[in-house]
Amino acid sequence: MEIGLSIPIKMTAEEKEQYVKTAKEVGISSIWIGDNPLINNAFLDIGRLFSTIKDVKFWTGITSPFYYSIEVLFSLSIWFSRNYSSRFGLGLGIGNMNIIDDDKIHAKPFTHFKQEITKLQEIARLRKEKQMKDDFPPLALGGLGNRMINLAFEKAEYLLLNSISKFDITRSLNLLEDSLLSGPKRTEIIPYGMIQILENEEEISPTLWNIAKDIAKGCSNSILISHGYSAQMIEQIRKLPWERQNKIPKGKILQIANDFSIFGTLEEVKERLFDIKQYSEEKLISNVVIGWIYSKNQWDDIKEIVQYLN
Repeated sequence: MEIGLSIPIKMTAEEKEQYVKTAKEVGISSIWIGDNPLINNAFLDIGRLFSTIKDVKFWTGITSPFYYSIEVLFSLSIWFSRNYSSRFGLGLGIGNMNIIDDDKIHAKPFTHFKQEITKLQEIARLRKEKQMKDDFPPLALGGLGNRMINLAFEKAEYLLLNSISKFDITRSLNLLEDSLLSGPKRTEIIPYGMIQILENEEEISPTLWNIAKDIAKGCSNSILISHGYSAQMIEQIRKLPWERQNKIPKGKILQIANDFSIFGTLEEVKERLFDIKQYSEEKLISNVVIGWIYSKNQWDDIKEIVQYLN
């Protein structure tokens, strides 16, 4: 199984380089770099890392077509794909709506996202037909809702599933099988989830909490119900703010943090990852991406997880 690792975007350039070098040493094969115009630029990060790191794949994980013009996004992707053949992938999602200043997009974000993906692939098609250049990189669409999952199955080589929950993985695999009834295309599913090694809930990282919180808030009621959440719990989830929370709440609401991500002792984390290991053995999943691990023995823990999954 190929194991990818996300990277803290607030690190300095030097820290990111060392992070990737160490990740490579413990068996990580791909690095997924988030894109947030307020903090960093994924393409600049990837360009710097390509100049010093070999034999590791880099993905934007994720960026948004709303952060760039389609022409610029296409040109950047082609440049990396041509210069670092088979080592660059384009991960796209709707992105951070708080930094997208367009009322039309805010009104119908998925509709506009689908339109942008169509435009991007049309440019790639014309380039292939008129210039005989088939160098557009592999595409991964990131999301969790059924509409985004089905769009990935239609348009992309990969679905970066924003959950490591067994329920969501099973649901996406079932949707994939349904999609194969209408055509031969097969999209690979890549589960993604933040992980934290800890002894008690009070040590949960605010980053892990906020990512899990936003994923849960973005889910439809039907998905939350299917996860087993009560009407009262769903109401609590809906009331959570989109803004970053630095104070971790207590009580049953923490269930979402250990549903869409994973926390616990190393043995508890490995137990949660057993389903992914089994899916890999059954040839249903060949990739997984984990968020950076918050622990004193981070790299030892990551190495043990890599060995466990393989």
